[in-house]
Amino acid sequence: TQQEFADKIGMKRNTVANYETDRNEPSNSVISLICKTFNVSETWLRTGEGEMFVERTRDDELAAFMDELLAEESADFRRRLVTALSRLKPEQWEALEAVALELMKDPAAPAFAPAHFSTIEEEAHAEAEQSKERALRESQREMRELAAKAAKKLAAKPGADFFDQFLDLTEGGGAHEGR
Repeated sequence: TQQEFADKIGMKRNTVANYETDRNEPSNSVISLICKTFNVSETWLRTGEGEMFVERTRDDELAAFMDELLAEESADFRRRLVTALSRLKPEQWEALEAVALELMKDPAAPAFAPAHFSTIEEEAHAEAEQSKERALRESQREMRELAAKAAKKLAAKPGADFFDQFLDLTEGGGAHEGR
């Protein structure tokens, strides 16, 4: 409708009606805005010649989508989805790609949802917990290695029996039985 068209280019409906009835002619900036907003060829809009729509690259389409999305005030589904996607880690992108590829094979397939995750937030939380556990195990391993090195240096000093026992504990036991 004229109202929807006017809303998209930020004008009043009666201004658009005046353009349609040739009472007023749109300015160059309005023509440029119409072309950008609707992906219309300026030559076609001014003369009716050539292709009506301009071919856009994927990057152009993505940029236009993001411009439109960011211009909106509401927190509609599209905005919430893009926000959630922006927070994905590389391995989550890989999982999402695998799901998308599966869905493209069979468009009638139900949406993928692993049985142990009901929401993106739960999956992200689980991933964060796994990451924390990996970091903790790595930190514990590094601490054992550092403690073992320090204990080896101190083992030559008096009280070596204590440090040998410490090394046995930190390196899994029995590591120094042959000394």
